Amino acid sequence: MKYWLTLSDGTFWSGSSSTPLQNIEGEVVFTTANGGYPQSLSDPSYRGQILVFAFPPIGIYGVDLDHLEGTRPWISGVIVQNLEISPIKEVVQLEQWLEKWNVPLLSDLDCRGLILHLRECGTLMGRISDNISIPSMKALPDSLVSDVSVKEIISHGQGDTHMGILDFGVKHNIVRELEKRNCRVTLFPHNTSSEKMLLSQLDGLILSNGPGDPSLLKEEANTIKELLGKVPLFGICLGTQLLALSCGGKTAKLPYGHRGANQPVLDQNSGKGYVTSQNHGYAIIEETLEGTGLKATFRHLSDGTVEGVEHETFNAFGVQFHPEASPGPWDASILFDHFLEKTGR
Repeated sequence: MKYWLTLSDGTFWSGSSSTPLQNIEGEVVFTTANGGYPQSLSDPSYRGQILVFAFPPIGIYGVDLDHLEGTRPWISGVIVQNLEISPIKEVVQLEQWLEKWNVPLLSDLDCRGLILHLRECGTLMGRISDNISIPSMKALPDSLVSDVSVKEIISHGQGDTHMGILDFGVKHNIVRELEKRNCRVTLFPHNTSSEKMLLSQLDGLILSNGPGDPSLLKEEANTIKELLGKVPLFGICLGTQLLALSCGGKTAKLPYGHRGANQPVLDQNSGKGYVTSQNHGYAIIEETLEGTGLKATFRHLSDGTVEGVEHETFNAFGVQFHPEASPGPWDASILFDHFLEKTGR
């Protein structure tokens, strides 16, 4: 069956699906990752977006349900050039997994041409439907974080160190990495008060990744401001942007974001380079860090944007990339060890 992806600038692209698709809209973004597609599709940070894969064949090994990054595929829609059928009989096929959750999968589409268009025009709203129909120009809603955050306090694992996560859409591998390091992990809903978290006697608190525009999360940024100096903080992706906002910095939307498993960053303190996993559409405006107490610690080697910050007074730092990987390289996983050292555990 033939379907269309229509972008908000009026351009359109044809594809196909072997199953009927529901009409959906979302922000059209792309990733250069050549593996880990189930992890990308289940990453809560993709809530509200239509993801285009740059790597041509997707679906090769099915869906490894035991290694997902969320409870379900959070993506709004998926676009691939070639949909592959896994020869492994025991695994769940990608198309069936997405169909179960009513997530449209469009294949046989010119992904290369589409991505080159997005690289020139920037991120656009898109609509997948059975006709050429321009999507609305509405921005993504500010309810995205509340959609993907836990609804109650949840604990994981056993350990000598009590680590909290303020959940804006946390990836499961962040929890796994902490449990591997002998941590007891407590997840807090995104709107939990600072007082309630401090009563939990945490050794440290991670500000998690998540979807959407960080500037809309004013209450969450204010909560982080109240936590500064009272508990060690480690921001990851959206959590880092919110750390900057809580200190008086500002963020801006990137033309087409950083999404992939091969993003190069430079540690400005050591001069060491890392290949990192990234998934974000916003960045900290470096000029606004003056007077906030924050300094830039990592920088993207492609466009020079800020990829990490650290507070000069309080025990708080963050990185824009994903040290938990999944998908992607493990170069930056040492940051979890660095955080545990900063908590004194």
